[in-house]
Amino acid sequence: MCTIHITPRCRRPARGQVFLKKLEVKGDSFSFTLPSRLFRLHPAPNPRVIYASDARTQGKVTGMRLLLPSSTDELITTAIWQVSVPDEAPFDVQHVIQWILPSPLASLMSDDTWLWPSVPGTPALSAGDWPVMDTDPSTLRRVRRRSFSIIDNRNRKGYITRRYQCFPLAPLPEDRKYDSLPDLVLHPEQETIKCKEKHYSQPL
Repeated sequence: MCTIHITPRCRRPARGQVFLKKLEVKGDSFSFTLPSRLFRLHPAPNPRVIYASDARTQGKVTGMRLLLPSSTDELITTAIWQVSVPDEAPFDVQHVIQWILPSPLASLMSDDTWLWPSVPGTPALSAGDWPVMDTDPSTLRRVRRRSFSIIDNRNRKGYITRRYQCFPLAPLPEDRKYDSLPDLVLHPEQETIKCKEKHYSQPL
């Protein structure tokens, strides 16, 4: 069985707030949605960036450990964030990530580049490089990475309403201690609001 450690991240507007409504997960033979009640939102070291972490965790722990129901060659997550800015009605934005998976799949994989081991085969990214949803990029300069696609769709007012990007998940050695890694694992069949396997949780 494989678990992935991922952290939905969103940079809030300079004068606004963001809220994670749900996280959709799709693989070759599974599809499920994790509702907002499973997450706690907290600021990153950069206070404009908001992390979504497992609601059962606290302290330095970031993100969530998610059990994949089955092996897969393709993995796509879609984080639905609600954005609130002054003088505007709240609107939803989508952050779609197509994860680049190692072959073969590892038992533990993470998007946190600070945790990636310095071993052959680890993706060539600097610590601190990770996928972030930007809603109002007008004051930001995007650093383009060598082969990882980012495609943004904007509304008439310039806000990014959908971001698609590719990003790798790197295997983590399980014999190491990671202070920021959750000890608890989210099990889709117990926590989801819908999935193809026909498991259901209590309504929101």
